[in-house]
Amino acid sequence: MIVQKFGGIAMKDKKSREICIKHIKEGLAKYKSVIVVVSAMGRHGDPYSTDTLIQLTDAFQFAPESKDVAAICGELLSSSVLFAECLKEQIPCQLAYGVQAGIYTDDRFGDATIIKTSKQAIEELLQHIPCVIVPGFQGITTDHRFTTLGRGGSDLTAILLASLFEASAVEFYKDVPGVMSNDPKSSSNVQKLSHVSYEKLQDLCETAKHPLIQKKAVDMAAKHHVPLHIRPFGSSEEGTWINSAIH
Repeated sequence: MIVQKFGGIAMKDKKSREICIKHIKEGLAKYKSVIVVVSAMGRHGDPYSTDTLIQLTDAFQFAPESKDVAAICGELLSSSVLFAECLKEQIPCQLAYGVQAGIYTDDRFGDATIIKTSKQAIEELLQHIPCVIVPGFQGITTDHRFTTLGRGGSDLTAILLASLFEASAVEFYKDVPGVMSNDPKSSSNVQKLSHVSYEKLQDLCETAKHPLIQKKAVDMAAKHHVPLHIRPFGSSEEGTWINSAIH
């Protein structure tokens, strides 16, 4: 099986989601099962982005739990829309969220820590259908209150699920060709790297203003040896592979 992660840019409108569906179909043709993890639609300023939702009122600063409940609405919306559009394209799939996603955390709202997991619900779904869509970024406490996993937490969701289900890899679809040798904004001598190590990506996450993948997610991938594939969203070309075989 494989895990595919689609970010806000990939989910922002119907045209971009059609490309997501194309990648899902390709994944299903190549692998037995696909778990799809999605972020909220768009980026800051877009109506359903996480940043927009958490700025609906300045009162959220007094109610971190309330802020988390508002924040998760972006991923719930994007996953439900993609689910419906996949069904329209006759892709057998199902949503898994909340208790079904099986990601349990402490109650540190806004940046919760994962304390335990359960793969049972998704595993049962995958026995009957090849594709499960999971809203990223969110967990639940043991008394079933929603939490969020910090900025970029959908990356952590994808890698955690890949580890639980021993996926062949996590495909991250980005608006870049892959991991680049230098920052394209500050250097003209730039090329795409075909392979990098977990350690190299961890270093890049530490120094980049906008890291390609959440640092905690990369740390988890390295710990559990989950192969990552950062791919260009708009094509089927190879991107950059990240695994422990590269030193």
